[in-house]
Amino acid sequence: MDAANVAIVGGGSVGISFLAQFIRCLAQHDQSGSDAVPLSILIFEPSGRPGAGDAYAADLNTNLLNIPVRNMSAYADNKLHFAEWLRAQTPQMLAEYDVGAWDDGSFLPRPLFGCYMEAVYAEALAAAEALGVEVTHVRSGVTAIERCTGGAEAEHWRLITPEGGFHVQHTVLCNGNLPSVAFPHLEPTPRYFNSPYPVQALTESIGRDDTVAVLGTSLSAVDAIVALKEAGHCGELVAVSRNGRLPSVRSIKNRNSPEHRITEAELRAMAHASGGKLTLQQVAQTLTNKILACGGELDMHDVLGSDAPAAQQLTQEIEVSAKRERLWQVVASATNDVIDVIWHLLDDAERHTFMTQWRSLWMARRATFPMENALKLQRYLQAGELAVHAGFQACRYDPEAGKYLLTLNVGGQDRDIAAQHVVNATSFSLDASTSTDSLIRHLLDVGLAQADPNGGLLLDFESGGLVNRDGEVQHSLTLLGSLAVGTYFWTLSMDVNARLALGQARRLAGKLSFADAATAAVLAR
Repeated sequence: MDAANVAIVGGGSVGISFLAQFIRCLAQHDQSGSDAVPLSILIFEPSGRPGAGDAYAADLNTNLLNIPVRNMSAYADNKLHFAEWLRAQTPQMLAEYDVGAWDDGSFLPRPLFGCYMEAVYAEALAAAEALGVEVTHVRSGVTAIERCTGGAEAEHWRLITPEGGFHVQHTVLCNGNLPSVAFPHLEPTPRYFNSPYPVQALTESIGRDDTVAVLGTSLSAVDAIVALKEAGHCGELVAVSRNGRLPSVRSIKNRNSPEHRITEAELRAMAHASGGKLTLQQVAQTLTNKILACGGELDMHDVLGSDAPAAQQLTQEIEVSAKRERLWQVVASATNDVIDVIWHLLDDAERHTFMTQWRSLWMARRATFPMENALKLQRYLQAGELAVHAGFQACRYDPEAGKYLLTLNVGGQDRDIAAQHVVNATSFSLDASTSTDSLIRHLLDVGLAQADPNGGLLLDFESGGLVNRDGEVQHSLTLLGSLAVGTYFWTLSMDVNARLALGQARRLAGKLSFADAATAAVLAR
């Protein structure tokens, strides 16, 4: 099959969420007509099993989701779909993932969510077959895309793979995450991991008594630390970053309620009254007002966190998160429903201010992690099995000593600490302009895409269409996932990506519920 109506480039969680929701949207449209030909869809995914992708791939069960079950779903209009699937599984199956008792507020292993996404893919294939929609998995990556024009109605795309070319009307890019480029000078060195994932590779490659340095103290660093310690690592283990901050601990008392949400209508009305745009001050005040209206108090010390040493920070976080609801966390989490709208309504100057002055703090506080892992880190810190340091400056490899030297600035003085292994846990790259990914590089080089100054590729907000070098929106070449960050901001969260995927699925299904014979003939050429 070398022609189709729709191509999905990437078969990870975002691509399969789009597929599943697109099939459901098609089912809601009229599919009759004697001159119509059933739709065909191509999924380009090199791995043999679409669904999990790298984010939720098979790995150690110590990798926990940082979002509770009730907010994890492939379907934006059914947030409890994952929970419903879990209830249908046997205790024996869940036990394979070390899951016993759970509820909608539980944080479960990431590989289990990957298993769920594979089930969503199977469910989508069955639904497509019932509709007469042909879905084909192409086990290959896409390296280039060409625009083909044979008249206005015949414009389409040619996707190039190592196996050949494929013609499609609409292409949805769900490429996944770009590898980190934070430490290119370390990549050729031995015993360096440019990503913590899969964490099983860390536990298999690093000796129990070896010294390990983790670069970063965010959620990815937590995954690496917990994996190593739970696998029996006994050697010196340090995590370093510029600020030495661990993520905020999510309160076990937090609850979801409609009263915590800010609506799109509220935001747009506020922007309209201010000349069409919002300011960061207005957003902060709106969030503050919401916290106060829900009966909470604005404790800025709790919101901003402590500058105390990591062990003390973590103890404070655990204590407050065990005792009471943290309304600022609840309200911040509820912004996921409108986070893209907030970002869209900020002007360029306000976005720049946020990115340069506030993003680091936002990521450290907004990206919370579950109590289960917080208690593990507290135990490691108290037992002297883990150290967390601020003041990270640089890391270099000393080939004569066969060790890595990490430079920290402590009290205005530089000092080095040594490690046999280094794990880069500073997250993946969002800078498309420096990417060496063949498809991203091609799109930029030929002018089908522009790099967004706030990360990823420049998109049209309404459609998700790529903006080309000439500033034109390509409505039939759209993008979802982490590389949409510059346009939608919080594209690291499954619930946000599922919602954006549903929007694209609805728009596409509305205009492409069936291909006419003339278009099919063009694609076949």
